[in-house]
Amino acid sequence: MKWRFLLVFFISLIGFSAQAHAESLQKQIDKTPSGGTLKLFDRVYREQATIRKPITIVGGEKTLLKAGYDKTVLTIENTKDVTLKNLNFSRSQSAIDVKKSSQIHIENLKMVYMFSGVNIRNSSDVHVKNFKMRGIDGQYADKGTGIAAYDSKRINISDSDITEVLDAYYLERVTGSRIINNIATFSRYGLHYMYGKDIYATGNTLENNVTGIMLMIAKNALLEKNKIQYQSDWNSSGFTLYNAENIVTKNNELIGNRTAISSQNMKKSTILDNTFLTNQTAVEFTGSYKENEVEHNDFLGNIVNIRSDGTASNIVGNYYDDYSGFDIEDDGIGDSKYVALQSFGQWMVREPAYQYYIESPSVVLLNQMDQQTNKTETSQLVDEKPRMKSITEFETDRPMKIWLIILGGILFIGSLYGWRRSVKI
Repeated sequence: MKWRFLLVFFISLIGFSAQAHAESLQKQIDKTPSGGTLKLFDRVYREQATIRKPITIVGGEKTLLKAGYDKTVLTIENTKDVTLKNLNFSRSQSAIDVKKSSQIHIENLKMVYMFSGVNIRNSSDVHVKNFKMRGIDGQYADKGTGIAAYDSKRINISDSDITEVLDAYYLERVTGSRIINNIATFSRYGLHYMYGKDIYATGNTLENNVTGIMLMIAKNALLEKNKIQYQSDWNSSGFTLYNAENIVTKNNELIGNRTAISSQNMKKSTILDNTFLTNQTAVEFTGSYKENEVEHNDFLGNIVNIRSDGTASNIVGNYYDDYSGFDIEDDGIGDSKYVALQSFGQWMVREPAYQYYIESPSVVLLNQMDQQTNKTETSQLVDEKPRMKSITEFETDRPMKIWLIILGGILFIGSLYGWRRSVKI
């Protein structure tokens, strides 16, 4: 009798488990109580679902969600306190749409062959972390964005890696965004801001895009400690700062870009403590204002360091590897000013096709002539206090000197100890 009861119980348990496993994603969400946690099975969910209550959804190692190339898999709307973790998405129009919601946490998501990833609208306090996405093949016009936010507040994106999309991170009319330690590659814009304010971007690596950071009609931004490299196509740039105000670009590494920083109608802004290395043009000003500061930067191995359309900026205390002056007073500041005004650089602003003649014998000769004739220049692209040593050298030399002092002390003590032993013997 006992074994029959156990058999019936076992069969019913299997049936219940199979039934639960076969339930739709929407049905599992609806059955989970508000504020509860739903753990998904290791299976493929081929459907759309909507979340309208506080809930935590955790995927398994092999949980995969897809809805079709013209559909969104998950929609979160008119709710708060939603957490999504450990989910995989594939072959859908978009993975997640967040609408009119707050306190949303999205973490450890992977996506492949997606038109777009996460779209956020009219929401606040949205956190996206450890998000990995590969877009679809094709032209930029045929692709969507990785993570996009519109008309929202306090958007935080960190530790994510997005490749082969239109814009990896796109924020439009967003107030209070923090973009930290992310990667963007092989896209049109790595990080794209429109009409934003109170912007903070740090520790990001933006590589092999058309433009690393595109910041348009924005206010109050700090862009620091980012690595922006190899945006080298025809109209590429590391930063394009357009019609922006109170923008600080600080402690960034800009390497191998067509134009490292393209500043267009920028106001009350600062370019400080950056390293410009082997760019075709390091800094380009169009419609600049005198209150803009270019200070304490390193210009190393660039073809053109600074150029403008004739408008001026306040340039002071930078290091230029092509500066030929002396420091007789030994105060670290060159005794003569540095004039960055180059005839060929100005022509390139007006006619980009001239860039193909860079480093030709005639252009090299023209630049040498400029160094002599521009010594009388006083209004544009003049650094009155060029530094004699680069920031990079200071940073690399200081630790080396400390170790040399320690090593020298050890060798001295060892030699002294050996000498005293030999004297005693």
